[in-house]
Amino acid sequence: MQRLMLFLALFACCLVSQEPAQKLTKGDWRDDQVPPGWNRKIIGKYEFQSDAPWERVEVVARHMNAMLERYKKLFAPVKQEGKAYVVKIFKDRAGFLKYGAPPNAGGYFSKTDQEMVGYDTGKIGGVLQKGATTGEKAVSLRARLAARFSMDLLGVFAHEGWHQYFHKHCGSGVPFPSWCDEGIGEYFYGSRMETGQMQVGKVNDYRLGTIKSAIKRNKTIPLKELVAWDQQKYYAVAGLAYAQGWSLVHFLMEHPQWKQKKLLQKYMANFVEQHSIEEAVTAAFKGWKDEQWAAMEKDWKAFTLDLKYGDVEAETLAAEAEALGEDGHP
Repeated sequence: MQRLMLFLALFACCLVSQEPAQKLTKGDWRDDQVPPGWNRKIIGKYEFQSDAPWERVEVVARHMNAMLERYKKLFAPVKQEGKAYVVKIFKDRAGFLKYGAPPNAGGYFSKTDQEMVGYDTGKIGGVLQKGATTGEKAVSLRARLAARFSMDLLGVFAHEGWHQYFHKHCGSGVPFPSWCDEGIGEYFYGSRMETGQMQVGKVNDYRLGTIKSAIKRNKTIPLKELVAWDQQKYYAVAGLAYAQGWSLVHFLMEHPQWKQKKLLQKYMANFVEQHSIEEAVTAAFKGWKDEQWAAMEKDWKAFTLDLKYGDVEAETLAAEAEALGEDGHP
């Protein structure tokens, strides 16, 4: 009995001495709210909070401040910018998920907490960083696709940064039109700094295989319907919708003739003013008949099918995937 009492006493001491789970404050921090192992620093227009290697955070910081200027160029702010945009970067996915992230997300923006949250994916600007965990050896086609098209830290934050910016300057309680909200995020995903300038409008390799496959199999969403969808409808077929939303935005921004019409810009400007998807559709596509929708659909499909991947490896993997009936998406 004496031994049992001693064991129970020791066990109770162990329970008491265990550290409680780390509690992170949502949103912006004061200096006294920075937990052990974390850093906080305002760089440009962003407040970065992270327990990841700081040299990687600084790469993201440079990228995001340059991206902010591109967001403004596409959609001029309608409100004062005010305090810094908050960005949390976890050192690994485990911490990211423990914080409460959606299980399938690479990052997210919380309108409630006014912060953008992600984790160090180990891939920055298309390059795997030293010490990155790549998982099992990529032997199968699906494993090689997953390795080649794994989430890029800069891409994730360029996408989520657009949400953070757009939702701040378009404060609205109504559902947002996801084809442009998510589609523009995917449009910015592949942006890279080259020769001192942020280059946008690169082909999104991560989405290209899915949309090409859908077009070839005649499984796309009619564009007339897509531009009227809210988030609920969009998320119901997320894989296809994200790919098609990106490709439509890419088409309207990059096609030599269609970009001159500025349909995306008209749609967004009206939505911000009227807070109505229906009004935005009417304003951007005013008086359109079925033949005009058919003409855009035809040009969009041809333009998308003609797009090329960013490098030979991606093209080779996509060709292998297509030969096996896959869509090239990991």
